[in-house]
Amino acid sequence: MPKTIVVLPVYNEEKSLGNILPRVARQVDFLVCVNDGSRDRSLALLRRFARGRKNTFIVDLPKNTGMAGALKQGFLFVLYLASKKLAGPGDIVVTIDADGQHKPEYIPALVRHLTARKADVVLTRRDFSVYPAYKIWGNRFLTFTNSLLSGQKYRDVESGLRLLKVKTLRPILGYYRGVKYSCAQEIALISARTGFKIDNEFQVEVPLYRAGTTVWDGFIVLGMSLYVFARWLFKASSPVAWDPALMRDSLEKSRALWKRK
Repeated sequence: MPKTIVVLPVYNEEKSLGNILPRVARQVDFLVCVNDGSRDRSLALLRRFARGRKNTFIVDLPKNTGMAGALKQGFLFVLYLASKKLAGPGDIVVTIDADGQHKPEYIPALVRHLTARKADVVLTRRDFSVYPAYKIWGNRFLTFTNSLLSGQKYRDVESGLRLLKVKTLRPILGYYRGVKYSCAQEIALISARTGFKIDNEFQVEVPLYRAGTTVWDGFIVLGMSLYVFARWLFKASSPVAWDPALMRDSLEKSRALWKRK
């Protein structure tokens, strides 16, 4: 059976972590929490949670890099774990937001869905019943644009709840740039253009809507989509490398927390 590894970006989420962390951890084999330069008590809460838990890792970034940047470091840490034989190419990476807008309880069903569909990537599509009209229309526009650029018909590319096999990470990161909230668009576009089998049919309920993005963020996302498409078009892939000190320090400090009560 493949391992399930959650990558959880965290930025100033002290209010939601107490609820979301145990719910995520009980669904998966490994939990990789990326503290994205939080200024509140998020890091302290992550460290407290990781004590005695041999499936929880913390990657502590010294400054805020944005959602897309935090996801990138989480993906790089998974590749680092793979280099240590702690993960394999067929294992499954799950991304989920730390603010509670997605239900971790969907994860087992999503893993079964990915396996049944023989997919490499599953992007969930959201029930938009709690979303304002302008967000729905903005999502439709970005989804339509991504469908054109990627050659893959999508129904919703902006959901933060997604599954990717470990083997997809290196090809995706070769083109990935990750600016602010561009992660969803980039992952959808690159995974399609690099030939992976994608499923966008699993619908999820969103119990909580949080207004975090602006119209300007939408323009940044669109610009990054065009930029990444151009990089793919001209085969301008970059070598994938991680910060050895950050990866080693994250692994060592996580293991030290496991030994504490």
